[in-house]
Amino acid sequence: MSKSKILSGLPLKHPSVHCIGIGGVGVSAIAELLLECGCKVSGSDREINDSCRHLSGLGAVIAPAGHREENLPSEPCGGVIMTAAANFNNPEAAAMLRRGVMLWKRGEFLGELARVYDRPVMVAGSHGKSSTSAMLGWIMYKLNIDSGLLLGAKYNGNYRSARAGSGDILVAEADESDNLLPLLAGEVALISNIDGDHAWSDQERARQESDFRRFACQFKKTIYIESEKTNELFGRQANCTALGKKELSGLDALLPARFAGYERLNAALAVAGAAALQIDVHAAASALEDYPGIGRRQSQVWQSPDGKISVLEDYAHHPTELAASLAVIKSRYRNCRILVVIQPHRYRRLRCFFREFSSVLSDPALTVKVLPVFSAWEDAPVDALENSDLALSIQRNGGNAEAVDNNFAVLAGKLAAWCRENASGAVAALIGAGDISDLTPELIKALELTVKK
Repeated sequence: MSKSKILSGLPLKHPSVHCIGIGGVGVSAIAELLLECGCKVSGSDREINDSCRHLSGLGAVIAPAGHREENLPSEPCGGVIMTAAANFNNPEAAAMLRRGVMLWKRGEFLGELARVYDRPVMVAGSHGKSSTSAMLGWIMYKLNIDSGLLLGAKYNGNYRSARAGSGDILVAEADESDNLLPLLAGEVALISNIDGDHAWSDQERARQESDFRRFACQFKKTIYIESEKTNELFGRQANCTALGKKELSGLDALLPARFAGYERLNAALAVAGAAALQIDVHAAASALEDYPGIGRRQSQVWQSPDGKISVLEDYAHHPTELAASLAVIKSRYRNCRILVVIQPHRYRRLRCFFREFSSVLSDPALTVKVLPVFSAWEDAPVDALENSDLALSIQRNGGNAEAVDNNFAVLAGKLAAWCRENASGAVAALIGAGDISDLTPELIKALELTVKK
């Protein structure tokens, strides 16, 4: 199938789209795929980021920062793709509705894209879906299989995280947070785990589990990592296959030794997905030898010349992810003192999992700095828990924690001083899904000044 046929298979009145929230990782990936297919793309976002600049270089028309009706293209538009964070009160969305233009949420349009491909592969789960889909996409790339790809993250290095492919296979991340999983169907579904993230009440958790169950039954084959919860949801479905201890052990034996902890589970699931597409498991596992990783997932971004001080980033923002991340850090940096700078992500998540966060971070071997909550553009509730509450709880549990502010330039100097005091072996782990990544260059700059001294 040619790329023009991929585009013509979509329900667009014209070969053009406008993207609201085009700088977000999910919408930007779709925009890049559509540009490759010859679609005209325009878009806007609250801020102009690297993804916006990248898309502009590919030919997208990016409006100045902010959302306003003036951002809309003057010529006829085939449809609007909008981030899950936007609603119909957005001035651009409202104007397009008045014009009679079709609007899709990102997850809805992913469903439309999947229908165009012969063999869609969707990777879902509470944790690990970005890494698993990136690993499967890398297997396709290394084995010269011209698959489509839509990642919810960026590869480290100069590798594409979105591509159209031939129209046969599409590998994409399926996000449960927008409640649109039941719209997806295809050839193979991969499910890593079900852990109730993005669900803040018993009712929401029940709805989310129902979404996962409906999602799983809409694929010719669904492969899931066995657990009590996944067996409960998928164990009786004829199209579902569990990866239990025996199957995981066999796959694990094929994987590169450099993967640790949860990374090995993600890699095993990716290889199982490749096998479901009739790809040799040994070839798939070998293809992961030089897997570059994706941004902010156990990403070591700086190391001192003597190798004794390291800085890494991780995206963990749920206590299960945080515990798994810390376990890998401890295994990789065995002789290092560990400094954890954590940014809680969303007030609702912090309240829902407050005890679990406190427990994970109360390990006395950790030095913990707690940044203010990243609200993800939601207003703080009246009864909001703050970073000071979490730091105090960690202290009461026997941990070593301090609430800090988000003046990153000043904070970076303090963190660099801590590293200098522990220069015989130290790792600073910057963990969170918000704007904590803005602290990274400040810390690296402060550490490089420290090394020169």
